[in-house]
Amino acid sequence: MLNERFLNIFKRLNINQIGTSFEPIPNLRGPGEKRDSVYYNSQFMKGINMLEKHNFGWGFIYVVTKRALRRPLELFFFLSNLKLSGGFMLNPVLVYGEDKEKIGITEEEYADYLGAIFPYWWKNRDRYPQVSPFKMFVENIIEKKRTNGCEDTGACAYGHVYIGPSGEASQCGRAGDWEMISYGNISDRSLLDIMSDQQREQFIKRNDILLNGDCKGCPYWEFCHGGCPLDSFIKNKDFMHRTFRCEGKRLFLEKYFFPITGIRLEK
Repeated sequence: MLNERFLNIFKRLNINQIGTSFEPIPNLRGPGEKRDSVYYNSQFMKGINMLEKHNFGWGFIYVVTKRALRRPLELFFFLSNLKLSGGFMLNPVLVYGEDKEKIGITEEEYADYLGAIFPYWWKNRDRYPQVSPFKMFVENIIEKKRTNGCEDTGACAYGHVYIGPSGEASQCGRAGDWEMISYGNISDRSLLDIMSDQQREQFIKRNDILLNGDCKGCPYWEFCHGGCPLDSFIKNKDFMHRTFRCEGKRLFLEKYFFPITGIRLEK
């Protein structure tokens, strides 16, 4: 969808970094019922070439699906060659509603997918320093930098905003997609009013509730904070529980990260 007109708008807004996602598996992503991946790939490559030509930084997320589980290292090499100057993020697929394409994975499958890649990454981490969530775990556990992604900071309350194509405002892109939280419309409310909306306060209160409930005594709290509150809402219909993704993180750390690195978590 990217074109020169968008880039000119981004420049006027002082935006010089663009995030996207990418899927190399055939016929999983693309236009039409058959998901034309040939067209999708050609447009994607044109888009990133355009970004680089105009000196925009860019990064991407790879969404791990059921179809990706059979070849983790093959996909890792493909993705790492796609952007030699930087890294990417490996996220589990989040299925909206019914899983018609049968692409959903369990938290254990996600942990094992990461675990199949991690020994190679750890041995060659100087070559691939920007691959997450490996990078995030190393920084938090070994380097103690506390550089969590937005879903793990426990501090997204007043730091994010989503403004949709019609001006509708929400907490973030996912909240807007799922129509979970509405802060009104930018044509009716100032950005200051949207950013200080009282609904945001519930995300501050969530930390105290989790520390005295679902996450009490959890050794991974400082670099997880119960995960994204939106994931909590999917399962519990409220924001005040830890997320289902916590189990995947725990399994990866205890089954792969700690044994392979030889690191022990300081209590």
